[in-house]
Amino acid sequence: MVPAISFNTARLDVAPWETVLDDARMRPGFVAALVNLLTPDVARYLPPVWHLADAHDDMDGWIAARRAASAIACVHERQHGALAGLCVMRPGSEDGVLTVGYLFGTPHWGRGYATELVRGVIGWAGRNGYERLEAGVVRDNAASSAVLVKAGFSPAGRMEDGVDAYGLDIAAGPG
Repeated sequence: MVPAISFNTARLDVAPWETVLDDARMRPGFVAALVNLLTPDVARYLPPVWHLADAHDDMDGWIAARRAASAIACVHERQHGALAGLCVMRPGSEDGVLTVGYLFGTPHWGRGYATELVRGVIGWAGRNGYERLEAGVVRDNAASSAVLVKAGFSPAGRMEDGVDAYGLDIAAGPG
């Protein structure tokens, strides 16, 4: 089980999405923000289970399935408070290893937020006793691959599903 993901960076606030999902007053607005965040341009880089095309009629089911599979945090842009993206973590391939994923809405691309988030994840993971991080990137997402390498990850081959694997020993720290 991954502990609740909560940390801040210079421009981002990262907090468990349960905070808004479990608040009946906040949930409808958050679900609408998720739909706006997970556009086809964003989803093309994500595993099929993250695509919303078939989920609009059952967002509660879609959310429950994501919650069951991973710890998820909202990434808010501090200056405007906008939901900029999501950070996703689950236990990795062995003890002490954490698999990390992230996504940002297209209005937040090209601003350095992904690098800032990944560096924040490295610090958070180290403080929570993890020794290694793993990540996967679909082949045509060169920007995400560059973010991981910039943050200190190294290529680690290709996964069975054709996704490029990356890894970082936390003791080595961010790049």
